Amino acid sequence: MKNTTLMLLNDAVDQLAKVAGLVRTDTHDAVATNDHVEVIRHFDHLRKINARIREAREALYEMEQRLSWEQVPDVMRENNIRTTTIEGVGRVSLSNKWSCSMLDKEVGMDWLRGNGAGELIQETVNAQTLAAYAKSLNEEGKELPNDIFKTGTMTYTSITKA
Repeated sequence: MKNTTLMLLNDAVDQLAKVAGLVRTDTHDAVATNDHVEVIRHFDHLRKINARIREAREALYEMEQRLSWEQVPDVMRENNIRTTTIEGVGRVSLSNKWSCSMLDKEVGMDWLRGNGAGELIQETVNAQTLAAYAKSLNEEGKELPNDIFKTGTMTYTSITKA
């Protein structure tokens, strides 16, 4: 990365850290007014600026991933380098990360059991699905047994465009 770019990125991060402290103070001050309109406007500003920051971070993250998974390996392969040590960076190696999924879950589970790998199979329930089930039971006036399940609700603020 060019020195100017790196310097600007470091300055931006430093400024962001400083402004986070100011936002913390502004938040405290807004909440202290006990004025719901002021607090909601403050929340809306923070929410919108966080969305812009998230977009910038995602763009940088995509560039980082492309470098890690494609561009650096391509350059290293073109130069017949598998491992190198770079001063100020460290040891850099090309490694492989494996992924695997079952095309047919039932057939895959049977194959694993039949080939001595049944211990890999774990019965799970998706946390979001379980929460949705708890909510639907509550709406019917029923509850999951509290000696078996821990349920809870959390209030949050939702803003939709007018």
